[in-house]
Amino acid sequence: MYGVILVLYLCVTSPIILTKHMASVIKRINEYNAGMPANLHDLKWKAMKESPFRFFRGTAHLFAQDFVKLYKYKPKVKAWICGDMHFENFGSYKGENRLVYFDLNDFDESVLAGPEPDICRFLSSFIIAAGQMKVAAIGLHKALHDIMSAYVATIDNGKALMLEHEVAHGIFKKYFDHLSTFDRETFIARHTIKHKGVLRLKEDNVHLMNLDDSLKSRIYEGLQHLSHIPRFEHLVFEDAAFRIAGTGSLGLQRYAVLCYSKKKGKRYLIDVKEARVSCFRDLIDIKQPRFKNEADRVNQVGNIMQFNSPAYSSTTRINNKWYIVKEMQLLDDKMAVSGLDNDFGHLSSVSKEMAVLIAYAQIRSSGHLGSSTADDLKRFAVKKQWQKDIIELSGELAKRNNKYFREFTKAE
Repeated sequence: MYGVILVLYLCVTSPIILTKHMASVIKRINEYNAGMPANLHDLKWKAMKESPFRFFRGTAHLFAQDFVKLYKYKPKVKAWICGDMHFENFGSYKGENRLVYFDLNDFDESVLAGPEPDICRFLSSFIIAAGQMKVAAIGLHKALHDIMSAYVATIDNGKALMLEHEVAHGIFKKYFDHLSTFDRETFIARHTIKHKGVLRLKEDNVHLMNLDDSLKSRIYEGLQHLSHIPRFEHLVFEDAAFRIAGTGSLGLQRYAVLCYSKKKGKRYLIDVKEARVSCFRDLIDIKQPRFKNEADRVNQVGNIMQFNSPAYSSTTRINNKWYIVKEMQLLDDKMAVSGLDNDFGHLSSVSKEMAVLIAYAQIRSSGHLGSSTADDLKRFAVKKQWQKDIIELSGELAKRNNKYFREFTKAE
């Protein structure tokens, strides 16, 4: 056991040594992001330089390639995974019923696979986040096993529930209480200004950037094709801007659209994000269901994994590309590592709750679109060997991420 503890501890504390035999991480990153416009390239590269954790968020493709290679991945049970499961891909959002939910909230890399990649990526993100906190090796080891145990126990129970504000405690209670201080009007006011008596999006070059009028028109046209959907039927599109958000999705075309509902007399912000193929698609030897397009895949998988889908969830086509459409959420909607006051205890307790949410999502989506049944998932999850293997592999992949981060920052 203590050999494992030492390996995990070294993942977050030891100096990083670059190895010549490995393919250049710079080459792998450049190939994956080939064709990205120069201004978006600069934004993404700057974001990934911030920390090993931000780098991890922006390089899901490196994790996917390394995971499949090191785990010699041959899934014994099929489950829907988000494909980019890390600490900051959980957050709050409003559903069509206008209730607030906290759940998994990013399915861009979703794929039908075994459950292991999501668990491994989440544990790796935990190790990387813990690297900035003062934690003894044995404490890290115990926390990883506690997180795994929370996931397995929930799968074994076999019932998919939700995280509710009314019964939340600790960090989650503070999080929900903080969210309750915000409302849609305040959120919209924060992102808009009045120009010559007309409300417009605030282009601050931090969250939103200018778009030319011709592209705005094409975005409006794409959204007008959704007018047969009740929520879109009475919308008037007032303004649009390029949206800067996320890390993995930096480099994709993404827009914020200011809308006015003639039916409700209210304004909304809609997020329109370019869809791409999952970074796992060509690495997983499982036949995938046929979707209409990549945006349809993202929305359908999100629909079966989440307790409720975000408002305005749909897809549209703009400039011969498919886009994911949903209501734009508060900037404070994510449970961020930076908001935990550098407290490992807080990180651990929140991560156990998130492991439960991962299990809920996999139970909820079991038996759908080619995935195995909840009973099959349960029979697999309780086996000890894969749990041990994934915890150890998470340490190795966290170590590799730190190595890649050092190489990336030195090369730029």
